[in-house]
Amino acid sequence: MLEFEKLLDESVKVHGHLCAGQVLGVRMSMLGLREIGIADSRGADRKNLIVFVEIDRCATDAIQSVTGCSLGKRTMKFADYGKMAASFLNLKTGRAVRVLAIEESRQKAREYFPEIENRYEAQLNAYKIMPENELFEISEVSIKIRPEDMPGRPIGRVTCAMCGEYVQDSREVKREGLDLCRACSGGGYYDTPFFSPSVMQKMHNGFGVKSKLWIESDGGPFFGKGKMLLLKAIDKHGSISHAAKEVNISYRKAWSYIKAMEERFGVSLVECKAGGKNGGGASLTPEIRDFLARYDRIEKEVRGIADERFREIFGL
Repeated sequence: MLEFEKLLDESVKVHGHLCAGQVLGVRMSMLGLREIGIADSRGADRKNLIVFVEIDRCATDAIQSVTGCSLGKRTMKFADYGKMAASFLNLKTGRAVRVLAIEESRQKAREYFPEIENRYEAQLNAYKIMPENELFEISEVSIKIRPEDMPGRPIGRVTCAMCGEYVQDSREVKREGLDLCRACSGGGYYDTPFFSPSVMQKMHNGFGVKSKLWIESDGGPFFGKGKMLLLKAIDKHGSISHAAKEVNISYRKAWSYIKAMEERFGVSLVECKAGGKNGGGASLTPEIRDFLARYDRIEKEVRGIADERFREIFGL
């Protein structure tokens, strides 16, 4: 009971107020951890635990507080089932249990404190003392964690062929040989406004059209805006490291892009000068300068055609 009260106090500080959901979450966590053999979830056992929560309600904050698991650490996973339930997995042993709050416990709580008129207050007090078998249904389950869902550094990072944004940990969607983010593949929770002055060429009435151009090779995206910006940044700074910082990628990633492009082009793209008295540097080869000039030309022409057709079709 002393341990429970301490954990509840800590949970309330995290959540901001005391409620029945906090009590349920704390007791649910204590039960789940005990069943899978985790004694010190925020200390010695912190790398051996993953928790799946099935609802985004008060109890989830309590589970995070007690277990130390969180989305940011990739040790808490959110399965949006809308159920007052959570599963606890011991990565070391593979044992996992799912703890479900029993719906009938709501009414049962009134029997413990019939003198309390407010049913939420009655539940809060009853949940503190009710036996576990009246509050929860527990079942042993099997949970397999994919490598890309494990804690640790990202195992992969690709660029969406549509929006150019980066996607980590195999969350991309393959469509007709292209890597797309879930938003661009039609599964996004947000919509990008079609008429957006911040990204479109302004017209007299504020409307415009945005076009995007990339070059494909063997059915996949090969060269687009991101790589163009990297090469132009190298030309601007005379340095690959400075260019990488400007486009917000690592030096290693910048070099991987350059090498991949050189393999496809069949020519060198960057000439590097070793450091010395006057320092080293990098510059674009004549071949890639010519390519960039051609790419700029076709991009402007495509944008011009799109703008013209937009005005014709929309009557602007």
